[in-house]
Amino acid sequence: VLFLIKLKLNNDKKTIVQAEALNTLGKLTDPELQPIFAKALESESYSVLGKALVSMYYVDQELAIKKSKELPDEVRKILATPLTQIFIEEKDESELPFIAKSVVSGMFLTNDDANKVLYQKAFKQISESNNTEAVQNIVDDMVIKGNQFKGFDFDKVVINLMRKMVTEQKKTDNTNKQRNIDIIKTAMAKLL
Repeated sequence: VLFLIKLKLNNDKKTIVQAEALNTLGKLTDPELQPIFAKALESESYSVLGKALVSMYYVDQELAIKKSKELPDEVRKILATPLTQIFIEEKDESELPFIAKSVVSGMFLTNDDANKVLYQKAFKQISESNNTEAVQNIVDDMVIKGNQFKGFDFDKVVINLMRKMVTEQKKTDNTNKQRNIDIIKTAMAKLL
């Protein structure tokens, strides 16, 4: 079976097939597969690149994180979900502002349950964080999406999320706690 998966990865011209082969191989977390993942990191296909980064993370965390941080911003936006998976797993506070821009979409506008769980975890991490830029980014996106989908009462959904964020901030000893709460309440007022 492993031979067939490697064969698909190396010989199939369809990048979606290559990406799924990488995804399957990545689940093995076998360090001997590192050269295959490294080669896939050179792909021009974003789906292949995303799967390669996550697969690489489980066999060579340092290299996967280094490659993730070196990507140009326009590529990082496209690969938001696999990068979020790596950065949340790594508990990389410095990447929370980047992650925050995709959380609302990831929690509500995807049909993939695993991604929803990932973004819920990201939401919790941001809600409890001291990172003011991440808090600002997520509430800015909440205001945009709350207004955009007001006809579906999504404004009420994000207001409830903001209330949860305020509650989480109050529980912390964050140095930016009051500033973060003020940012959240200001954003909430834009939806009321």
